[in-house]
Amino acid sequence: MEGPEGSSQPLAGPSAVLRARNTKPTEPGAQPKAVSPVKAWDSDGSSGSSENDPGAATVVPFDPVPPPRLLSVRSRAPATDGYNYDDTASTSGRKPAQKELRVCAVTWNMCGRKFPSNLEPMLAPLFGRGDDGDVVRGWSAADDDEDGIDTPCDILVIGVQEAAAMDGFVEGILSALGGDDEFVHLAGVSLEPGGWIQMEVFLRRELLPLVSDVRRDAVSCGIGNVFGNKGSVGVAFMCAGAELCFLNAHLAAHTEKVKQRNADYHRIVRTMFAPRVGSQNGSISSSKAVRKPKAKANAVAPADAPDETGALKPHTPIDPHRPTPETPSRFGGLLKRRAWTAAERFDMCVFMGDLNYRVEGNRRAVDVLLENDMMDVMLSNDQLGIEKAAGRAFSGWSEAELKFPPTYKLNRGTADVYDTSAKQRVPSWTDRVLWRTKTGGKVRCNNGADVYTSAKGIRTSDHLPVVARIKTTIFDANLAAIRGGGHPSTGSRSRLCSVM
Repeated sequence: MEGPEGSSQPLAGPSAVLRARNTKPTEPGAQPKAVSPVKAWDSDGSSGSSENDPGAATVVPFDPVPPPRLLSVRSRAPATDGYNYDDTASTSGRKPAQKELRVCAVTWNMCGRKFPSNLEPMLAPLFGRGDDGDVVRGWSAADDDEDGIDTPCDILVIGVQEAAAMDGFVEGILSALGGDDEFVHLAGVSLEPGGWIQMEVFLRRELLPLVSDVRRDAVSCGIGNVFGNKGSVGVAFMCAGAELCFLNAHLAAHTEKVKQRNADYHRIVRTMFAPRVGSQNGSISSSKAVRKPKAKANAVAPADAPDETGALKPHTPIDPHRPTPETPSRFGGLLKRRAWTAAERFDMCVFMGDLNYRVEGNRRAVDVLLENDMMDVMLSNDQLGIEKAAGRAFSGWSEAELKFPPTYKLNRGTADVYDTSAKQRVPSWTDRVLWRTKTGGKVRCNNGADVYTSAKGIRTSDHLPVVARIKTTIFDANLAAIRGGGHPSTGSRSRLCSVM
C-alpha cells in the first residue's frame, strides 16, 4: 500500500536514538545495563560505545560465556545440549566444523490493520501445511516428527510494514511456534517516529549459547529522509561464529518510482550498521565527539544521477560519521574513503520487506495473464527482476523462484481478488525476501530456499504475508556449543529514531 506520504509526523533526530521498550527479562535477577544506541563491530570483534548518551536504552545484556572449545558437529544425535560434537577435531589442517541452520523470514505489510488473534496461518507454510490458509492447531514436535520435521526453523525473523498496534504480537508468534519451551524472542526493533516499520527475531532456545553481540539500527527513507513511514530497520548478531544481519524495509511506492526505490535500497545497505568514520579501526565513535556537519559537507548528487556502476546515489544529507562513497574521510582525504555495504560486511544478510517493485503493464493485460496462468510473462515484466539483472539494485542477491501469485493489491478479506477499487492497481510481487552471503565468509546457502510462498490464511491487509525458509550451513573452525554456560537474556525490545 502506498501509505500516507504527506501525513504529518514529528521529525526524527539527526542520529539514531534507542528508546527502551523492553519486555521483562527471562533470566531472574538479571540487571539492566545502559548500552550505546548503535554499535558496530571492531576488527577485533569488540564494539565502540557511546558514553553518557541521554538517549541510550536500558536493555538486558547478554551474560558472559566461557571460552569456546574446538568442537565439530558430526550428527544430530541427542546430547546434553541438544547437539552432538566431535571433540577430536582441531583447526590445523582439518575441515572447519559446520552447522546447518534453517533461517526463516516473513514479511508482511499490515495496511495499518490489527493483526488477527490467531497467527498460526502465517507460519503454516513452514510446517509443510501449504499456503491454502488452513489453520494449524495443536502442533507439537511429535506431530512433525512423523513428517520428518522436528521444528519449522532455527531462526525466525518477522518484518512488518505499516504496522498497527503490536501488543501481543510476540506472544502470538511464540504460541504459533509451539510455545516458549521451544523458541525464545531474541530482539525487536521499530523505526520511529510512528513505528511504521518493525521487526522481531525469534530462535530456538537451545541456540541461545551460540548467540551474542545483538545490534539494532534504523535508516529512514521517508520525506526528507527523516520520516519513518519509509526506510528500514535491522538486527544483527553473532550465531555459531558467523555474523548474521536481517533488514526489513519499506521502499518508495508507486509504479513510476523505480529510481527512488533503487536509491532507497542503496541508502539502506550503505548506511545500515556502518561504523562511523573517525576511529582507527572503523568502530563507531563516541556520540559526545560528534558535531553537526555543515550542509555543504553533506551535498550529494541528485537521486537520478547514476554512478560508474549504474547504481543510483541517494538524494539525502548523509550522516558524515557513516562511511559511504559520497562521504569524505574526516582526515581531509589523507585516508582512503571507507566503502561500506551491509550486503558485503556480514557473513549472511537477509533483505525482506514491501520493496514496492511492480509488474509493468496495464491491469487488463495482467488480469488475462493471471487467468491463463502465464506468470512467466508477468515475471519478465517484474521491476525488481529487471533492475537486478541490469545491476542497478540488488546485484548479487539471491531469491528463490516466484511460484506463487502476486501478493498485492488484494481486497481485504480475500486471498485471490485483486483491487476492485477505482484505482485498479496492477497485481504485483511487492513483498519479497532476498539474501546474500559474503565471499569467503562462514555461511553457505548452496541449497537455497526450500519454502518461498505466501500465507493466504492472513487476510486482514491488502497484502499477503510472504514466507521464506533458507537452508544455510555455517563453517567455523572454532564452532562450539557452550555447555552449562550463561544464556543470553532475551526479549529486548527497542525503538530507533531514523538516521539521517
